[in-house]
Amino acid sequence: SGHKFGESVCGTGWVVWRQRQDLSDTVAISVSYLGGKADSYTLNFSRPASGIFVQYYKFHRLGRRGYQALCDNRMSNAKYLRDALKAFKHSDGRPKFTMLDAGDTNCLPVVTAQLNSELDLPYDDIDLQHQMLQHHWYVSGYKMSFHDPTDEATKALFNDAPADRTMFRVVVKANVTRPMMDNLITSLHSCVVDMDSLGPGFKSMHEPKKQKTAQKGHAC
Repeated sequence: SGHKFGESVCGTGWVVWRQRQDLSDTVAISVSYLGGKADSYTLNFSRPASGIFVQYYKFHRLGRRGYQALCDNRMSNAKYLRDALKAFKHSDGRPKFTMLDAGDTNCLPVVTAQLNSELDLPYDDIDLQHQMLQHHWYVSGYKMSFHDPTDEATKALFNDAPADRTMFRVVVKANVTRPMMDNLITSLHSCVVDMDSLGPGFKSMHEPKKQKTAQKGHAC
């Protein structure tokens, strides 16, 4: 994602092949150019070039050291959030969250987790997303399922998780400061405390609307 990690504008993305043989001939074709042969990499979409120009400028403006500093800062903030989520405990001492990403060193600066399914909580990660909006944070919640149009059935997206499971992620960008991260963690804690205090009442209040909008991926 060029706009998340490359400091370019929205709509800019990258794709990198380590080996030439991994690139399909349907994407890379050999053409005659200036008296020789060259590979042409083309996707059949007409897109503005602004993202490419901004990305080109940022590569020259920041350089290797600049991007390394940005990456180190993002990874540090991601670890800070990840450690905070691991420290969250339920009232019985069990972890509140289950981490899903690859950890502090083998991962992009994206923190991915889910509420601990063993706690059998009356709310899920979609509910957490909507509660966080009250604190002016958008923490993306996702259903780990998909709608199969061939048989109109809802099916599990992963073979090791049931279809009714949910998750959330936080993309840590370069403009996120440590005070902002502290505010995010405080907001997460406040939302969890509020939902716990309502207990089963939270589900009874929100479940009817969630059922009506289940196919749209929304909740109240």
